Amino acid sequence: MNQYSGMTINKLGYTLAVVLLLLAGLAASAGCVGTDVGGNEPAAPTSPPATASPGVTPAQPPSDGLIGEEEARSLAAAALEREIPGIRIERMIAEPYDVQTYGDVWRFWVKAVDDPDPEGDISVWIDAADGEMTYFLDGRDYYRSADPAITIDAAEEIAGTYLRERNESSDVVKVVAVLSTVDTQLGLRNGPYHFVYQRSIDGVLCWYDKIILDVDSINGRVVSYSKSWDVSNNDTMADPEPSIPEDAVHERVPTYLHDTYGTDPGEIVIGSTELRWYDLTAQQRTAQQRWSQEPVAVPLAWRIEFDDEWYRSQDPPRTARIWIDAHSGEVISASYNPGR
Repeated sequence: MNQYSGMTINKLGYTLAVVLLLLAGLAASAGCVGTDVGGNEPAAPTSPPATASPGVTPAQPPSDGLIGEEEARSLAAAALEREIPGIRIERMIAEPYDVQTYGDVWRFWVKAVDDPDPEGDISVWIDAADGEMTYFLDGRDYYRSADPAITIDAAEEIAGTYLRERNESSDVVKVVAVLSTVDTQLGLRNGPYHFVYQRSIDGVLCWYDKIILDVDSINGRVVSYSKSWDVSNNDTMADPEPSIPEDAVHERVPTYLHDTYGTDPGEIVIGSTELRWYDLTAQQRTAQQRWSQEPVAVPLAWRIEFDDEWYRSQDPPRTARIWIDAHSGEVISASYNPGR
């Protein structure tokens, strides 16, 4: 995957963007129809019990056998002390426990003593199955107006060191490295360096499993971390060598479109083809299901981006995509609009 040349974020929008990546990976093109075929002072004492803002449902207990709110709260405070040494926590509020949307995860909004925002700009998530921190965001520095004080190469070294300290550098591959910009009332300002590391299994990248890191471009501190890691050791992996070569799988695209939509799509142009683990099935499961002993087959698949005459005629031009099993040749899913 090519490095992106830039990205623009705002504080709320950035948080939502990371959440969406954790939940569903990259979204399909707009209008496509998807078809599924298959601080420096000691840390503060333990925060008071969670309270909900007006109109917000209080946090609910998780399923039996998982970590409860108070233990998760302690783990969250300890995680933030590691990530933000010397942080003084003024308030820690538990978000409603929503297993259907987020899986078995405790989510906390945190206000530090030195944060001028009364709502707080820090968030941390704790996996209720194993107590691991899966996400944190320190949004207090996103509105700096100064130019970057460190280079992207130095930021990448910091990110690599962070991953090695967490023992997460051996099976990830960097696919994005970019200096983001922040959209403020004063205009665009330089933001953190943004890195995405895709999970690699047997030399093939997953599509959804990834680690995302942001490194402050002024002081070099890691200010955001998220981990989506849903393919467990119990999941069955196919042979990482495809049975169907790239050229042959291209021939399957127009045939599928004709058979499925009953119309000639016109000249099909293949834009890109990638061999990936199609880990959507694992990504959709809850944390509790993820730790079950029942294996979930994760197929090896070709991800193909393409367009046709109708897609090319749009302003701006758009693309469609299709996933094809690299062994059976079956279409796993497609995002395509015939435009008729």
